[in-house]
Amino acid sequence: MQFDDGWTAWLTETAPIIQRYGATATGFVNDRYVHNGRITLDELRRLQDEYDWEIGTHTANHQNAPRFVQSNGLDAWLDKELDPSLALLRGAGLRVEALAFPFNASTPEIAQAALGRIGSYRRVDPLALADGVRPDGSLPGTSIDTAQYAPVELVKKWIDLAQRRDVVLFLYGHRVLPDSAFTVGRVVAVAGNVVTLDRPVELADGEENVLVPCVLRRQAAQSVIPVTAAAGSEVTLADLPPGAVAVGSDVLVGPSYGTRQSDFEEILRYASERLHFYTIADVRAGRHRLAAAAAPPPETVP
Repeated sequence: MQFDDGWTAWLTETAPIIQRYGATATGFVNDRYVHNGRITLDELRRLQDEYDWEIGTHTANHQNAPRFVQSNGLDAWLDKELDPSLALLRGAGLRVEALAFPFNASTPEIAQAALGRIGSYRRVDPLALADGVRPDGSLPGTSIDTAQYAPVELVKKWIDLAQRRDVVLFLYGHRVLPDSAFTVGRVVAVAGNVVTLDRPVELADGEENVLVPCVLRRQAAQSVIPVTAAAGSEVTLADLPPGAVAVGSDVLVGPSYGTRQSDFEEILRYASERLHFYTIADVRAGRHRLAAAAAPPPETVP
């Protein structure tokens, strides 16, 4: 399990939930969120030392690497985006050896240059199963956020497949949020760019909210629609292509880059009964092979 960007809630809320299921995680930190106080270096050290999380880099300024390199060159990207982040995090006592590119955007040239400084990087795959680091130095990852929504029942199928194949499943998100931050409802009308549900919708303050067009199917990033406002049961969307939302569909409205806590805990519960949990460092070192051979999956803690 992996998380991107950096929030204090990783320490205060997410890590204790994960620990209850005998699990651990890897957090990829964007330095901007350290500098603006959204998460602190002390909190990251506590995640590492108290909860056995691995901390990785999400670069210094969250720039799209291929675009940055096209405009400024590869050496400039290393000098301004990767090296400062490694210096900051490692200088704080964090054992940083993994990279998640912002927007999961990279090229083989950029990735190979980065591997001179770190041990592995994430490369997104729709079905993120692997037995270890791949020949190009990457490990897979697939999102469970609202931004690329995956129904819990589909994630359970991925877990079953990982168990049958005896491989590791690599999931990532950003934040685990209370169910109250989301609304699941049925579409009763669509007019222009306004969707009417069968229940009231309350948008979380200060969030970029989205509408997931169907909670029964995996959603591509381009299928999830930004929300501009909500009044009563009416949800106004930034743009609504014809046929994108159908009357009778069950949809989800809530913060982009968030996962409902009930969904997250059900995924953890199901996985804890079938799989072991690892950090990226564990997989890179081959400890997943040793642990899987030595012991059954950990028991779930109620």
